[in-house]
Amino acid sequence: MTTLEYRMHETTDLGALRTCPFLCEDMSVKKVSDRTYVKTKESCIKDHPCYGYLQLNYQKNPFLYITTPPMKCLFGIQKHGFNQFQMSLQFTDLETDPTMKSFYDFIESTEFECMRHLGLTESEGDRLISQIKRDKQKKYEPNLSVKIPFRYNRFETDIYSEHSATVNLLQVPSFARVQCDIYLDKVWKMNDSFHGKWKCRVIHLL
Repeated sequence: MTTLEYRMHETTDLGALRTCPFLCEDMSVKKVSDRTYVKTKESCIKDHPCYGYLQLNYQKNPFLYITTPPMKCLFGIQKHGFNQFQMSLQFTDLETDPTMKSFYDFIESTEFECMRHLGLTESEGDRLISQIKRDKQKKYEPNLSVKIPFRYNRFETDIYSEHSATVNLLQVPSFARVQCDIYLDKVWKMNDSFHGKWKCRVIHLL
C-alpha cells in the first residue's frame, strides 16, 4: 500500500520548476487519447494551432508532487460524466491558520508560474482556469478541485486509514478530514483556455 510521502510545500522551490512544450502531430485526430505529441524547441506555443500540452518537471520528476495539510473533503468523491472523478478540498480556517494560508498561497503561486511558462500576459490571466474554486456569493471558504485519476477500469489513487483495514474511495463521507499527496504534471488547452489539473495519488483518511 502506498502511503503519504510528506513532500511539504514549505520545502518546495517553485523557482526550480521547469517546463517543456509539446505539439500535437495531427490535430485531425478527434479522440485525445489517440493523439501523439512531439517535443518542440519553440519557447512560446500558447497560440500555436497544434498546441499539445505543457509538461511540468520538478527535480528528476515529470510532475510537481506535494502533500497537502489536513483538509476537509467537502462532498466525498464525486463522479462527473463518464469515468471522471474529483474531490473538493476546502482551505478551512484560511484567515486564521498560517499553514493553510501558506498552502493556499503556494497553490496560487503555482498557477502564476504556469502562466509565466505559458507566456500569458497579465491581461490574459483568465485564460488559465484556476483550480481554486469559490462560490459566487463568496459565503464559504475556497476549495481546491482535485482529480481522481481513473484509467483502464481502475483508480490510480490509493487510500488508507488507521481506523479501518478496508477503505473504499467511493465511500469517503462528506466533510471527511483527509491529507493527500497531489501532483500537477501537464497544462492542457481546451478551446482558448488552459487547464492544469491537480491529481491525487494518495488519500490518508484521518
